[in-house]
Amino acid sequence: MHNVSGSRYGWAALIATFAIACGGADDAGTTRGSSPAAGSGAARPPSSGVAGSPFGGGPQNAGAGASSAGSGSSLPSQSTGGSSSDLCEVVQLVADPQIPQMMIVLDRSGSMEEGMRWVPSVSAVKRVTTELQSKIDFGLTMFPDPANQNASTSVTSIAMCFSAPDPQACIDMITGGSGGNPGCAPGPIVVPVGSSNAMRISDVLGKTQPLGGTPTSGTLEGLLSSYASEPQGPDQKVTLKYVLLVTDGQPTCPAGQGSDTTPADIDASNAAIDALTQAEVRTYVIGYDTSGAGNEQLAQVLDGFAQRGGTGEMKHRPVEDEASLLAELQTITSEIVGCSLSLDKAPPRADYVLVKLDGKQLNLNDANGWMLRDEKTVELTGQACETFKSGSHSVEAQVQCELVGPA
Repeated sequence: MHNVSGSRYGWAALIATFAIACGGADDAGTTRGSSPAAGSGAARPPSSGVAGSPFGGGPQNAGAGASSAGSGSSLPSQSTGGSSSDLCEVVQLVADPQIPQMMIVLDRSGSMEEGMRWVPSVSAVKRVTTELQSKIDFGLTMFPDPANQNASTSVTSIAMCFSAPDPQACIDMITGGSGGNPGCAPGPIVVPVGSSNAMRISDVLGKTQPLGGTPTSGTLEGLLSSYASEPQGPDQKVTLKYVLLVTDGQPTCPAGQGSDTTPADIDASNAAIDALTQAEVRTYVIGYDTSGAGNEQLAQVLDGFAQRGGTGEMKHRPVEDEASLLAELQTITSEIVGCSLSLDKAPPRADYVLVKLDGKQLNLNDANGWMLRDEKTVELTGQACETFKSGSHSVEAQVQCELVGPA
């Protein structure tokens, strides 16, 4: 068995060694295999009799019945050299932690400065990204386009317009030409999602000042053709993607020209969030100053965003200051940091697998143990999950030749 710890969750990669224990006697009466169970009379898992088992296998054993025990197919029986006995193999599986991605979409409109909400927001974002950059791949988008904060024009932002439905209208909005409003320029991705991004995000935030309107819909629409559509890695593992929208107001662009909220701008923002959800990007919504008299419509609009975000939340998360914003950021990021390990091959049966965390056995389907969420995903649960997320920890796993009982 391999016992591995490292970076990123405290590891570079977790190596779960699934060893199929050997047993049985050969024709000369000698014992074959190196498992502690070899020759001990321990119950041997039944053969699946199914070709193409995840662990491979030899010819099917005539008369061997398939078992329905466990949460997967039966362990395969293997034979070599014409012997009737089974020869077991040691099969090493790579178990990589599933690192989620989070695109922080931060409102930098003028009201964030007027309401003294910009500095607390920057501080909270810097702290969370620093604390969790080993567990979440962060990126940053801000709206309106920060390139216009000094009346300059971003070549990158203009380049984005070429894929817009109306490229000229998009360029006019960024540059202010033909009656366009540069304060309504949709925000581009200023820090692409990646590992260890806290310093890059901090540097960008330190050079940015609030200014302009609230182009929520255009910014989220832009993420559909960039962040949401980024291809998966070469191993084709599914990456969970999230958007974290932090705003202090309703959308005011493009129809509202940066100063007024219109039904068209709200509808366009709703549609953008719906499209992100359909693209399997979930959206969390945090809103500043949404409670109290006079803020009912703002709260209702942000609740609508949250309901469409695919997170299961029916309301946005209201905040009033740096402390409450930091608390919500920490809660959300804690929720999305999981305890799932992606296996490169599927173990044939879950109930023959012994899993240990820091040398201590975890029980299958226990509230504080582990489960096989699907054929290639091991998930730690309850206290085991909390321990696993807290720092550098080792995980071991081994396929036994008998059912693994509770510790």
